[in-house]
Amino acid sequence: MTEDPRKLARLIGALYAYIMIAAMFAEAFVRDRVVVPGNPAATAQRISSSETLWRWGVAADVSTTLCDVAVAALLYVLLRPAGRSASRTAAFFRLAYAAAMAANAVFLVAPLLLLRDTADASASDLSRVQSLVTYSLRLHGAGFDVALVLFGAHLVLVGVLIVRSTFLPTWLGAAVTVAGSCYLANSFIGFIAPAVASSVFPWILLPGLFAEGALTLWLLIAGVNAECWNLANRAMPA
Repeated sequence: MTEDPRKLARLIGALYAYIMIAAMFAEAFVRDRVVVPGNPAATAQRISSSETLWRWGVAADVSTTLCDVAVAALLYVLLRPAGRSASRTAAFFRLAYAAAMAANAVFLVAPLLLLRDTADASASDLSRVQSLVTYSLRLHGAGFDVALVLFGAHLVLVGVLIVRSTFLPTWLGAAVTVAGSCYLANSFIGFIAPAVASSVFPWILLPGLFAEGALTLWLLIAGVNAECWNLANRAMPA
């Protein structure tokens, strides 16, 4: 079977665009508007009163994991001519990231389950539930930091493959490699020195926003150099 690299690139770009939009919706439009830092009672009350919005945020997060699985497979095919083993490894890292994020979504569903039957709860029971809701959200944040290690490793490999390729621009690969390194640094700084992590966040993630945005637009608009891709693909050993 022969693939059309331009169609493949645009499909990856479209999926990537959806991932970025859905993730920003879930984070900025849902959680940032509902969660009140340092106030478990207000957070629990807002989740209860905005249950439909919260559920849409969970659905958006889960849908991005489906797209991540597809992107892992399609990027493997697109970047395979630049290095079969490295491309396969990058795909495995993204699949592991998607699995971690799918499991991590449970911590966003937990508040809905905890708050379901609190209408007649006593003050002490309600306070305990509110604390559990906050703890569940903190676990979600910790799980995201762990998953970001897998995603960072994936991006570093993708960036190296793009630099090595002849069908995508070198500067784009360098930007993606830097972005992956920043994701890795952000997570490990958070594990080792949380006080330092709070001072560099969110600035350390800005290269990722630029690189992933540039990669998305390039794949959607410019695609790949089909002639160079086909030459590299035919040159691969059987």
